[in-house]
Amino acid sequence: MHQKIIIVSGGFLDDPVFFHKKIKEMEDVLIICCDGGARHFQNSAIKPDVIIGDMDSIDAAQLADYSDQNLKIIKHPANKDFSDTELALDYALDLKPQEIFIWCALGGRIDHTLANVFLLCRGDEKGIRTFLADEYCEVFVLDKKAAFIKEKGKTVSLLALTPEVTGITLAGFLYPMENGTLKMGESRGLSNVINEARAVISAVSGKLLVVKYRQKDSFPEAQ
Repeated sequence: MHQKIIIVSGGFLDDPVFFHKKIKEMEDVLIICCDGGARHFQNSAIKPDVIIGDMDSIDAAQLADYSDQNLKIIKHPANKDFSDTELALDYALDLKPQEIFIWCALGGRIDHTLANVFLLCRGDEKGIRTFLADEYCEVFVLDKKAAFIKEKGKTVSLLALTPEVTGITLAGFLYPMENGTLKMGESRGLSNVINEARAVISAVSGKLLVVKYRQKDSFPEAQ
């Protein structure tokens, strides 16, 4: 059983070098590609373990090559009700890993990005830590508590995914909070900053989306 699973969606990848470095840093990892996401492994020594989707956007020659190598290919009909990313996530959740990281699922089409954000709730409901990731940030739904160690100066934003999130406590942040509430549609949780060597977020009820940026003052719009 794999401890970690990486899902590679079909979206934009700004920094392939960083992406491949993060994969190589992981041990005991299973890589699932969503159809056209396989292009991010062209001319790479890294190979996906599973390809899922309707195969409408993967390069035909690459698909044939992977088929010859006996990679697991799960083809779905084009007229399906779910996105390739959702199909891949369902497959990954059934394997019961400790963590799932979904790459190439942020940016681009806003409808796809929002759908991928809400997919994080699926992992939360299964009790499996699930993240959206790119070279700028990691995004996840809080599971009661999250701690950040030695990340002083980094930006963290919070958004309510349910009508309200209650009992929010922020320790070690520039803007602390104790037993607070965030309501869906409020922007009050945006752009907080980790202010101590150890920072902690906790909440009592509701689904709280956490966006933690990897580098101090490094955001997509700044490029």
